[in-house]
Amino acid sequence: MITTSFRSRAAAAGRRAAVVFQALLAIIPASAVAQQPLKGQTLGHKPLCEASAAAVIDCPDGAGRCLLVGDNEVRTSLFLFKILNHGIDSADPLPLPLTVGEDTELSDIEALARLDQGGVVVFASHGRNAECEAKDNRRRFGIIGKPGVAQTAIKVTASGVIGCAALFGDPAPTSPLVRAACAEIDRVEAAADAVAKDRKRCKQVDAFNAEGAVNVSTVAAPDLWIGLRSPLLSAHPTLTSRRDLAMLMHLKGLDAYTFDRVAVLDLGRRGIRDLAFADGWVWVIAGPPEDQEGGTAEPFQLRRFRAGALDADAIIEPELVRDDLPSSAEGLAIFDGQALVVIDGDAGKKKDKVCAVPAGFVILPMAAATPE
Repeated sequence: MITTSFRSRAAAAGRRAAVVFQALLAIIPASAVAQQPLKGQTLGHKPLCEASAAAVIDCPDGAGRCLLVGDNEVRTSLFLFKILNHGIDSADPLPLPLTVGEDTELSDIEALARLDQGGVVVFASHGRNAECEAKDNRRRFGIIGKPGVAQTAIKVTASGVIGCAALFGDPAPTSPLVRAACAEIDRVEAAADAVAKDRKRCKQVDAFNAEGAVNVSTVAAPDLWIGLRSPLLSAHPTLTSRRDLAMLMHLKGLDAYTFDRVAVLDLGRRGIRDLAFADGWVWVIAGPPEDQEGGTAEPFQLRRFRAGALDADAIIEPELVRDDLPSSAEGLAIFDGQALVVIDGDAGKKKDKVCAVPAGFVILPMAAATPE
């Protein structure tokens, strides 16, 4: 159970956080489209440095709500932050240890999706490392029935090889969109195999990499979609002039990493960095499919579309809400009329006691994006 110290830390933090977050909100107009990316506030401390996923859950002690955060370099734990008025207690995260071993740990955690009754699905990216090597611990997902603090039980499922037959079955569904997605995924995975262990050439390949997950269900049964950072769909199968579309894949169920439908988004040649669902809207962090460094990094975008659009075959064109997100925006949570964006940092060397670059976050009021 959560200790009294966690409650007292959250209560004490409320006073100092109120001033900080009121000031933060005051300088971020929801309707603004700025030229420079927003600067984030520090989120936690080492070992949480490379924050990569976020979701709002009920706190394990039943007292209010918490922000659950994943780190793509931490394989055995998630992190909890107490949600306060207009923000979070960002200074002191509570580790949430997972019941995983060497054969079940999840490497490169990139997405969290909340289930009914307080459950959470934790997704590794299913992508390759910086040398285009396929690693088993990156091709797993886990289901948490109910988060705990002393230890959190998680049922981990291995996904295996990434390819059309494994993802969609053999034969694959006859939908032209599914077939086109299959061909794209098989193409980039073959290209990644060809340059495995060659870091320089690997940078030229946008292999399979899933960084978003969202449950759009309004009933007990889950309705989960996985969002791909890469590859982009190079050309729509029937509207061939529409190119470089982001892909969403509909998960069949929670027993395997298998899919039955595909939806595509026009994000202006950007991929999906995270997803969230609230009040009938699917919210998207959009960013380039490739890594960008230094002065070449471009701001990410926050977009949204109605969840009902996933039931049609048309190209979804999400509404642009902001185009000034930090270029390492990796996680997204919507609550209390606000969007909380989690920003990736850099852990640095293992022996270092502090992050080389701390994880961060920004809170954006959504007054200009209320449901229609």
